[in-house]
Parts: sequence; structure tokens; C-alpha cells
Amino acid sequence: VAIGGVIGYVANRVAIKMLFRPVNPVKILFFTFQGVFPKRKDQMAISLADVIEQELLSKEVIIDKLFSEEKLDKLKVIVKENLAVKIAEMIPAMVKMFLGSNPDQMIKDLVDKQGDEILDSLIADFKEKGLDDLNIRDIVKERIDSLDFVEFEKLIFGLMSKELRFVEVIGLFLGMFIGALQFVVTLFV
Repeated sequence: VAIGGVIGYVANRVAIKMLFRPVNPVKILFFTFQGVFPKRKDQMAISLADVIEQELLSKEVIIDKLFSEEKLDKLKVIVKENLAVKIAEMIPAMVKMFLGSNPDQMIKDLVDKQGDEILDSLIADFKEKGLDDLNIRDIVKERIDSLDFVEFEKLIFGLMSKELRFVEVIGLFLGMFIGALQFVVTLFV
């Protein structure tokens, strides 16, 4: 039972390691060995990029998050305040004399009045045309390709350490079960 447990645990541990190791191909006699993930990194990057773009993070999702109602309200306030200040700074002092007693307030009122309409138009144009060249798939694939494989391995182990440990422990118990089963079979046969 103990030997079966050790065999099951070691087999699963080695299988998990062989997903990532060896990083570079190693030739032994007529066979070439390389970890599954390093060997298929390009295909995995493409598949992962496709899943992220199609299921998790499409252009529409990004636009919806960027331009949610609460963010739009904050953005409009910031843009209108900055726009009023910049316009007031650009107008020469001589011209301001002809604009009345408080030209800065007049500019602020004008921006407040017309700003929402202008910003809504700009945001609509941006939503329609602004992210046409954004290719999430290519960005994700490029980021994965740029990772050193050891970093990629650490990333995967970091995300799935409990699950991989669970697989090792399951191997231990399955090995123990098979060892017990073999003991019973050999005892009665």
C-alpha cells in the first residue's frame, strides 16, 4: 500500500513537472524530450489570446468599462473644468476686457452649457472609430511570447499551486488504493 502510494505520488509529481520541463529539447538516443508547455507555447498563446478576446475581454467590454455612466460623469467634470481653464488662459487680456466684468465665469458657463453635448459627440465618435485598430488577441499573444518560459512556469504554478498539489495528493491516494487492491488480489489468488 505504501509503495503504491509513493508510486502514485511520484508519478503525478513527475507528470506535472514534465508539463514544463525540460524547457529546451533534450535528445536521448532516438527520442527528443521537451515539456508540453514549452513545446506548444506558440499554439497555447494563440488559443489563450483567442479565448481572452472572444470570451473575456472584447473591444465592447473595454468600451463599456471605460465609458460607464459613473466614469463618464467624472470624465465630463474633469474635461469641462480643464477646458474652461485652458480657454481662459488662451484668450489675451485685451480680448477679455471686451467680454464683460467676469470673462472667466462666462467661459466656464459656456463650457458647462455646451460641454456635455460636445463630449457626448466625441465619446460617440471614439466608441465607433477609436478602437478600430485595437487587437486584443495580438496584444495577449505578444505579451505571452515575450515572457521568459521560467516566468510563464512561475505564473502557472502561482495560479494553480493548490490544484497541482491536489493532483499530487490524489496520485498518492490512488496509488495506495491500487496497492491495497493488489494486496487483496495476491492474498486471495
